[in-house]
Amino acid sequence: MTDVLEKKKTLEQSASTVCLSRRQMMRSLGLAAFAASSWSKLGWAVAPLNWPLWTVEGHGGKIFFTGETPARRIVWKDARIESLLPNCSALWTETNLNRHQDVQVLIKQYGVDESKPLLSKLTERDQGRLAEAAKLAQVPLDSLVQYRPWFAAFTVEQAYYAAMNLPEAGTAEKVLMPMAKNDGIAISSEFPAIDDLVAFMGGSSTAEDVQYLQYTLDHILDGAEKNEDIYSRWARGDMSGAERMVARMKSSQPAMYDKHVIGRNGRWVPRIDEMLKSPKPALVVVGLYHVAGPDSVLARLREHGLKVTAV
Repeated sequence: MTDVLEKKKTLEQSASTVCLSRRQMMRSLGLAAFAASSWSKLGWAVAPLNWPLWTVEGHGGKIFFTGETPARRIVWKDARIESLLPNCSALWTETNLNRHQDVQVLIKQYGVDESKPLLSKLTERDQGRLAEAAKLAQVPLDSLVQYRPWFAAFTVEQAYYAAMNLPEAGTAEKVLMPMAKNDGIAISSEFPAIDDLVAFMGGSSTAEDVQYLQYTLDHILDGAEKNEDIYSRWARGDMSGAERMVARMKSSQPAMYDKHVIGRNGRWVPRIDEMLKSPKPALVVVGLYHVAGPDSVLARLREHGLKVTAV
């Protein structure tokens, strides 16, 4: 009984400190305000220019649209895109740090399953892959025992970024958000509050839940070198690596693909329709895997009859 109570205490403590989005922990620690010059002083390289950028036009309006990579050892910087922001009506991102409920309440409701241990939901192969990823991330496997697969994925991936010294504060979203805030530009998000993100993940079916963890394990176990090759190609305008990743997701994790690619990408269309009604353009930043492949946001916008042009 004492052992159970200790595990529950450890779980609650972990839930209170772990980040609720793969792209949120560094900003919650106050690091997102670093300018590119600060990163240079810390020894980080600055990403090259010519980041992929598109315009979307329709209904008499225009927006700017780009994708961002996960955390890298290179801080994002693109003078073209940064110079657009002061004249934009809004910056749109996937997630933010607005919150209505306490973190522990959210995690207990949506991220914890006390009735069935995590490993019992996984195949023997995925149990081994999780153990390998947890070791790389320096996360005790026992600390994940009561987590649902999606929350175990969030926890391990965030810890992996920290263990590999991959600063999420250097991503495009995290660089642009403080700039927008300083300029008084509205910031809106696909998930208006952390509550919405956690509820979305918590609403996953069993297959979607497990496949999200499988997808995250794929990403971690691919290794930093392979992932960086995809991101550096992307930075040069080569989408081939990202497209292969999306194709693998569609083949290996079809339920997750339907929820996170088909579903989420489709819901950007009415949002962008509304943005196009503004007299000033908006700037939209989403993850690069939402911009690659046949079901990308850009593809859905074209199907909707909007004009999409690479800049």
